[in-house]
Amino acid sequence: MWTFLKKYLARSRNLNAALGDVMFETSEVAGQNPRSFIQWRVKKAVDDDRYFVGLRMLPDAYIGREGSPTNYMNFDIESAQRLRFNLDRCIDEYYRLTRGIPPEAMSSPKAPAS
Repeated sequence: MWTFLKKYLARSRNLNAALGDVMFETSEVAGQNPRSFIQWRVKKAVDDDRYFVGLRMLPDAYIGREGSPTNYMNFDIESAQRLRFNLDRCIDEYYRLTRGIPPEAMSSPKAPAS
């Protein structure tokens, strides 16, 4: 039963990523609303060895027509810097899990800034 269900769910890119296992997650960073947060995660696909870098959030507020809300979160500079650090950690974890080579390692060296 599980094998059939797993194969069925894997057909959908959304479900494949959404229902996959969380392999790594950063701590939540609060927004301006006391209940809002944002969090980076690395998830493994349901059907194979693919990984996704995802964003989990509860926004400060949302505005939009029913069914297509536009979400907004506002962060102070310290929170924005923590978010950047957390995203960098997730990207590093992705490459560790996939044993991939980061794009920077494959490109030619950059010329020094003058």
